[in-house]
Amino acid sequence: MPRPPYVLLFEEVVPGALPLTIMVDDLGAVPLFDSAGKAGAFLGSTDFGADLEAVEVSGAGLTRALASVENEVDYVAINPPPVGEGPMRVRMGGLRELIDALQQNQEDNLFGLGGLS
Repeated sequence: MPRPPYVLLFEEVVPGALPLTIMVDDLGAVPLFDSAGKAGAFLGSTDFGADLEAVEVSGAGLTRALASVENEVDYVAINPPPVGEGPMRVRMGGLRELIDALQQNQEDNLFGLGGLS
């Protein structure tokens, strides 16, 4: 389970914007980063265009963003390295499984009390 911060890439930073999706070994995925620096390094190594921005999102924001593309892709690519840094090894996870885990975590932490009981 990825831990915050959660950083996604967006073409527009507006409510309802869809996160960037990519292909990794013929599998559609949403790139998910744990820092703006890693997202920027990845983005700087691609030819996706200058309009993309790295945006830190909350757990609820991540859940909404992933759910918005779950009919298009099945995976999350965690911290994909910059393009051209040798063979690209990317840790992948199931998109639906991550959404379910995030929703469960949000339900367990309904009042924002974290691990307090």
